[in-house]
Amino acid sequence: MASKPQSPAASVPPPGGKRRGRPSAARVAAIEDGILDAAHALFLELGYEGASMEGVAERAGISKGTLYARYTGKEPLFRAVIRKRLDIWSAEAGAQDHLLPRELAPRLLHHARTLARMFAWPEYRQTSRLVQTAAISFPDVAVYWQEQGTRKFIAFLAEDMASVAEPGWGQAPDWQFLAGLFLHGFSGWYALEASAGPISDERADSFARQLIDTILAALAAHENPRDSRST
Repeated sequence: MASKPQSPAASVPPPGGKRRGRPSAARVAAIEDGILDAAHALFLELGYEGASMEGVAERAGISKGTLYARYTGKEPLFRAVIRKRLDIWSAEAGAQDHLLPRELAPRLLHHARTLARMFAWPEYRQTSRLVQTAAISFPDVAVYWQEQGTRKFIAFLAEDMASVAEPGWGQAPDWQFLAGLFLHGFSGWYALEASAGPISDERADSFARQLIDTILAALAAHENPRDSRST
């Protein structure tokens, strides 16, 4: 019985003599990075409303089908862009965390200096403004920014503060509250002052030290609640 002849597409290998298979993990990651970087640049350039999926595909050098296979629309793509930027900033900001002092006060000062550096990064400022404007038509993005950025940092900071707790503080303080107090206090002050001009390292340090003193006073009151009520 004669064998069934193969179609030309099945019998002729692609150029180079190798049949095409699935892209490697490195290639998939490179495509993903290219998409998110192109989308971030386009969002910054045109804003959330002005950017389009077609424009992102063109900027990334891929087909619209490739883009839509990964992201069903602009909202999930925007979330992925924000997630990647936050991951990058977190890695950059934490590059010196191995130098953290053991004592709480200098440890918090280290974190304040790290935050001040990050707040001054042009990309951080631009992306933060982008999120604020995008939230007008895409309200969930502000919630996502809070969940993935602010709340995760507060959780990290609360755990970090608890790791250097002193035995004399007795029953565990509310580290989550104190971490939020520190972050919102410092970031709120920084945003207000930065609206009037650049902030020197000395000014940022001075405010951070006052904020840290307030937190230490709260911990002292927690240690001796009767003394704090009698004053």
